[in-house]
Amino acid sequence: MPERFVAISISHHRAPVEVRERVQLSEQEMHALLRELREQSLEEALIVSTCNRTELYGIPSNAGSTSDDLVERILITKRLGTSDGVSKESYKSYFENLHSRDAIRHLFAVIAGIDSQIIGDQQIFSQVKDAFRVSSEAEAAGGFLNKLSQAAFRVAKRVKTETTLNEGASTISYAAVEFARKIYDDLRSRTILIVGAGETGELAAKHLVERNAGQIIVANRSHANAEAMIERIRPADGTGAFTAIGLEQLDDALPAADIIISATSAPDYVITAPAMKAALSARASSSPVVMIDIAVPRDIDPAVGKLSNVFLKDIDDLRSILDRNAERRKKEIPKVEAIIEEEVNKFLESLSQLEVGPTIKELREKFERVRAEELQRNRSKLDDHSFAVIDDMTRRMMNRLLHGPTVSLKETNGEANDRLLRIELVRKLFALDKESPEQHD
Repeated sequence: MPERFVAISISHHRAPVEVRERVQLSEQEMHALLRELREQSLEEALIVSTCNRTELYGIPSNAGSTSDDLVERILITKRLGTSDGVSKESYKSYFENLHSRDAIRHLFAVIAGIDSQIIGDQQIFSQVKDAFRVSSEAEAAGGFLNKLSQAAFRVAKRVKTETTLNEGASTISYAAVEFARKIYDDLRSRTILIVGAGETGELAAKHLVERNAGQIIVANRSHANAEAMIERIRPADGTGAFTAIGLEQLDDALPAADIIISATSAPDYVITAPAMKAALSARASSSPVVMIDIAVPRDIDPAVGKLSNVFLKDIDDLRSILDRNAERRKKEIPKVEAIIEEEVNKFLESLSQLEVGPTIKELREKFERVRAEELQRNRSKLDDHSFAVIDDMTRRMMNRLLHGPTVSLKETNGEANDRLLRIELVRKLFALDKESPEQHD
């Protein structure tokens, strides 16, 4: 079965963002496509679709199903290559095809975070986990994918515990939150002010919520957009306090804020030195104020950093942190690759052990069935003694003929993939996955 396992992938390695976003599948589209593929061409199927990649893994149910067919199904689902002014061949050129061991290794590299645009991406684990969930819900996951999911999750766990690949910030928003936590490790009792309800500010807010932020105020030019962002970041369990305000109320909110993260697209300073000086004078707490400016152009007047009891960092400060983290993460890649290779071998070995026993049993049963049918067919031509002699002789012949294939299937020398290839070959040669034609003679 692993020999038939295939994958098609379109990702940041080969495709620009304008192509990737057209191919990206929603969860609803994934459900529908998985069910369709399960009914028509794949025994099992898995789809991973994020902003950086769309990948389809599967086991074809017949030899006529190819990787090109799977690419075609995705393009049809997204209505691409027909009326959008781009040819199907152009889209197809961005896809990479993977087979067997390479497909398994690729999935492990994805969930480990070393195939991501940002090395050590911490979101990809949950994205792959969701992909397996959707596959199961669409009834497209069977025994192989269930075992593969366990192996993939084990890879991710080992990478997290045995390497430092996932440690440290990997994005500007995450770096901002990590810097704030150097001053205030416990965010539950702190008031956090997010200025700007755009993508960067929202991502920072999500990181804060994940770290149990107690109170978050979102200030934005559009009050409605601030409220909409709060609805997207609010935890399902209802914990935390969230408030939306307009930018005209910003000066009133500054004195209460322990942490300020600003990420607007305003052309001028949103927080000036005089306004911050006034806020510090009105501040009830004597604890420091952490201010992080991740806007371009900057939102916070650099003179604010000279005020007493203020820690100010801008995007260049954070980028230097990211650069150091990126270099350290790159050094961890060989360790991760060694874990992946080990887990690929373990996975294939476990599959071969599971498949060898049933294969030997089915092979012997098929030979015995043919032997018994032929004996029975000629029973009337033989007396009891002759029948017994021929019965014993054909049984010994069968055992001798099957001895070589049985030993070969049980042999553990070499890679597990070799044994799986032998299993697959025996099953094909003797049509063990099909009804024997002799049964109809």
